Amino acid sequence: MNILLLEDDSILNDTISDYLKLKNNKLIALDDGANAIDVIDESNFDLYIIDINLPNINGLEIVKYIRQKDLETPVIMITASMELENFKSAYQNGCDDYIKKPFYLEELEIRIEKLIHKPMDNNSLFYISKTITYNYEYEELCVDGIVKRLRKKEKRLLNLFLQNINKTITTEKIENYVWENELKDSYPIRQLVNELRKHFDNGQNFIFAHRGIGYKFEVKN
Repeated sequence: MNILLLEDDSILNDTISDYLKLKNNKLIALDDGANAIDVIDESNFDLYIIDINLPNINGLEIVKYIRQKDLETPVIMITASMELENFKSAYQNGCDDYIKKPFYLEELEIRIEKLIHKPMDNNSLFYISKTITYNYEYEELCVDGIVKRLRKKEKRLLNLFLQNINKTITTEKIENYVWENELKDSYPIRQLVNELRKHFDNGQNFIFAHRGIGYKFEVKN
């Protein structure tokens, strides 16, 4: 695996790095949040291991930044603190697991194995309804047996909705994910949502606006 480790404790950083390299992983190890941003933008990783208390940009903000562009790559957070607010913020920002210092390296390895080898939905169809499916692997929306042609931003928006079924997504999160930190096009999110709605042309409505907050993709079953 290609792993990014962010840990400002130099001894722990070296210890984790050496252990994971012995397991035949490729690894970039950093000790500063600010330095991580460019590396995240320039590289693709299979796993992120991130300490909460990093200098300059903390780990919670780093995870939030990662999730603006990548909803799937596993993130493990490590910290010396088990304060409830940190714990809640870590999961709200998108981490997959949380490990408290001090810990055994074998414990970290077990958590990594569990995340990396968990069953993935990308190779199967997601049934939005009895007659509507979405194939994650090929990014294909099929309505009543007909494959709809989706533009790139429509695909990203639908992927974001389906990763957050029955949850309201803020307009800020939609902008950051769909436009991938680029300058937003002149047309508003509302127009993009309406264009995506048109592909579901069998009379069913799945996308609902929450005024002043964002949008929700609702699936009953």
